[in-house]
Amino acid sequence: MKQHKLKYPVEKMYGLLKVSSSGYYHWLKNGPSNRWLENEKIISVIEEIFEETYQSYGAPRMAVELEKCGFKMLRPRTGRMMK
Repeated sequence: MKQHKLKYPVEKMYGLLKVSSSGYYHWLKNGPSNRWLENEKIISVIEEIFEETYQSYGAPRMAVELEKCGFKMLRPRTGRMMK
């Protein structure tokens, strides 16, 4: 939204992206959340492990590998992040 606010009305983008105006301005003021930053870090580790294992690991084995790397995650969350 930040990149397109000069091209499109911000109010129209709220409706298209299904976000509230207060949520957008809160995010704009405070930046990304700690959870989002943590997820980005985990996703990059998942991508590395996935490539190193020739794209053969599923969520159960990936969860074990992430635990070895210091991330405490359950299999369902690992599976969602792998999608």
